[in-house]
Amino acid sequence: MNEIAAKRARRGRQTDRVTVKDVAEAAGVSMMTVSNVIHNRANVSDQLRQQVQQKIEELGYVPNRAAQELAGMVRPHVGLLYPGVINPFIAAVIVGAMKAAARLHVDVSVQLAQIDDPKELKATITRMESGGIDGFLLPSPIAEFIAANPKKVPLSVPAVALAPGHPLPGLASVRCDERQAAYDLVSLLVAAGHDRIGHVAGPDAQSGSAARLQGYEIALRAHGIAMRPDCIVQSAAFRFHDGLIAAEELLSREPRVTAIFAANDTLAAAVVATAQRRGIPVPAALSVVGYDDSPVAEQVWPGLTTVHQDAQAMTERAMEVLDAGIRARRKDPATPLVSDTVMPYQIVARSSVAPVGTS
Repeated sequence: MNEIAAKRARRGRQTDRVTVKDVAEAAGVSMMTVSNVIHNRANVSDQLRQQVQQKIEELGYVPNRAAQELAGMVRPHVGLLYPGVINPFIAAVIVGAMKAAARLHVDVSVQLAQIDDPKELKATITRMESGGIDGFLLPSPIAEFIAANPKKVPLSVPAVALAPGHPLPGLASVRCDERQAAYDLVSLLVAAGHDRIGHVAGPDAQSGSAARLQGYEIALRAHGIAMRPDCIVQSAAFRFHDGLIAAEELLSREPRVTAIFAANDTLAAAVVATAQRRGIPVPAALSVVGYDDSPVAEQVWPGLTTVHQDAQAMTERAMEVLDAGIRARRKDPATPLVSDTVMPYQIVARSSVAPVGTS
């Protein structure tokens, strides 16, 4: 105690206020632990919490932000992590987050974060939590990675997964039933007479890829169509270039498929481009469907039949869930945030599907 007072005396009047660093030194803990106690986070033992609170009282430290939080005066601060690629989905997520933030009186910080370097991802999250982030919005594949690796990338604040293919352990989620949506889309192709339907699957890292593949497989079985492994090609990523590679492989096989379900609209657009280059008319000789109803679904010719899931609306709902969770945590640090919100989707029919044998 006297040593801390001496340090403050040497610093002079301009820095006379007790700091978090002073409290951490006096309590023999890290500044992160002090921050966690101040922000009422649940990842601190009762013993450490009491130890830090005792030093706070002894030193006369006034944690202004924490006091205001307890009074409900400080706006929640949300961190939105994005995986480094700005695609239509991520763009809609950012717009949805900003719209919801203005309505809910929440601050948002957008931060690049990638799963190929777990140490850097952990450092990013720790830095943001230390800077006052109260909760995270986690789009795919970041959400899946964090849920699968809680020890490598621990979270001490609430988090909501955006549009995962299924609920993720330890996280709240806001999503559509992607398996059922894929089932409905493939059933539409079956209703048009197609029984040799290919699938350009998405990357393994994203749970939505698995859900859409499952929906495709369940639909084929339900309609009495034999599963053929040679009708499935996986793309390396949800990018146009990767879609071109996958489409070329699938359309080179014999006998050729008469319809293709691509795991997103960008991949579906690549299928259409590849078919046209190979002289295969769409939809007369090849029906193509996508997923997401992103702008490219209307921009490509013919327009893509696809699944519409409103990424912006999902993000706004996720912000509401996270905001409520943060405010509940401020009252009781042990309050869990594990919920699963399933939002509606719809099939959007355009001109990329025709009955089999039209050409």
